[in-house]
Amino acid sequence: MSTLEVNTINPQSGTTITIGGSGDTVSLGSGATQSGFGGTNTPFFYGRKASDQTITRGTQTKVTGFTSNEIDSDNGFDGTTFTVPSGGAGKYFFNVNLFCDFSAVGSDGEIVQANFFYNGSSSGIPEAKFQTNGSTRNIRMFSVNYSFIQTMAVGDTMEVYTVVTDADGSGNGKVSANASCFMGYKLVE
Repeated sequence: MSTLEVNTINPQSGTTITIGGSGDTVSLGSGATQSGFGGTNTPFFYGRKASDQTITRGTQTKVTGFTSNEIDSDNGFDGTTFTVPSGGAGKYFFNVNLFCDFSAVGSDGEIVQANFFYNGSSSGIPEAKFQTNGSTRNIRMFSVNYSFIQTMAVGDTMEVYTVVTDADGSGNGKVSANASCFMGYKLVE
């Protein structure tokens, strides 16, 4: 084995330098650090619901107020809507957890649904839905957790909507501040 000691390596032509070949392992020596590789998972954001939100029975409703314990690396999240900031285009991982509560309206919840709205629309975006059948419509509390990946351009937006329905129509469910949160981050490609 021989040692190559240089301060700078530049390609002879083009812009690509190849180190190692197929099946080789390239490693850094003990105590060495690397820079200029990979990337960071920014922009990123997180917010937990600051207060309960009553949802009108069977109505697609925007979930707002994810302002408790809020983290926002690039000022792209206003507690309701994430907007991709300048320089932030790419693929994003999004996650929402909605803790829905029917205990104050008869504990007879029937449907709990979560939707992501990309640029104001849920068209083409999958949804998460839990629905009881027949006479067993007796959801008291239920948590829907839903994640997906979306390619985003600068200025694109992502929001969370929900539909909650109780079986007898006597009242509205609520999205509880207890354990309801919305988060996302750019994936390193």
